[in-house]
Amino acid sequence: MAAAAPTVVDARRVVDAAAQQAVDAGVAAASADDVDQHVALVDRATGELVASSGGDVQVISESIVKLFTVAYYLVQYDGKLPTAMAADLHEMIVHSDDSIESRYWTTAAVPAMATRYHLGSTANGPRTGPQDWGWEYITADDEAMFLYRASTDPTVGPFLMDAMANVAPAGADGFDQQFGFNALTGNHGSKQGWTDRNTSQAINIHSVGWTGRYFGAILETSDAPQYDTMRADSTATARLIAALERKPVSDPMLTAADRAALGQVSAALSTLLRRLLAVLGLGGN
Repeated sequence: MAAAAPTVVDARRVVDAAAQQAVDAGVAAASADDVDQHVALVDRATGELVASSGGDVQVISESIVKLFTVAYYLVQYDGKLPTAMAADLHEMIVHSDDSIESRYWTTAAVPAMATRYHLGSTANGPRTGPQDWGWEYITADDEAMFLYRASTDPTVGPFLMDAMANVAPAGADGFDQQFGFNALTGNHGSKQGWTDRNTSQAINIHSVGWTGRYFGAILETSDAPQYDTMRADSTATARLIAALERKPVSDPMLTAADRAALGQVSAALSTLLRRLLAVLGLGGN
């Protein structure tokens, strides 16, 4: 008897399994550098959370909070921002300009957007104040879902996605923004966040954005300021995710060649993950 033709569900399961393998491999590699990486992926076609590792862990937002500030004002103005404000907020995303965020910051932004987009683990933090932003709590799961839900929101999506698609190589303060999702080619967009330089304290390096198939979040924390290493780890994970893509997100079915290629990727990532875990003394062979 001939084998049954693969279904759309079968194809999706192959893709989702490979996505989780990619996320796990990236997280394990970052861990070898003493970097805690929290990653989540949401399917751009279905809005489903398809891969997550530490995605429910709350971390400090840094400049990722600027996305909520922009969304807040877009909602306040029903998507029709005054010209000067539109220019400011677009620039704030493109170059992650802190001075602009400080002018527009309001403690109402994060709670309002968490409610609008049903983000249960996103909130102002204990150090958040009327003149102090960047201390808000976010998770990778919430960030990936926020990007999906905001992208489908006609009041917020067009402006926010355009700004993220044009993020510059360097921030307003000169910080290298070409890491994580912003280091990819092709269909991608991003927002970057980082702890201020010249610190001896624990730091955060974050990248949220999209590829052709996924909205994603790569949130990183480290007990030591190792910016270059964390940028490299974020980029490595983003590239693992992007490497999974064989067909546009709108295609409902993968070809046999696609399934075979994804199977090979999944097997290779599984082997890599076992080796990394063995090196880390966490099991495997």
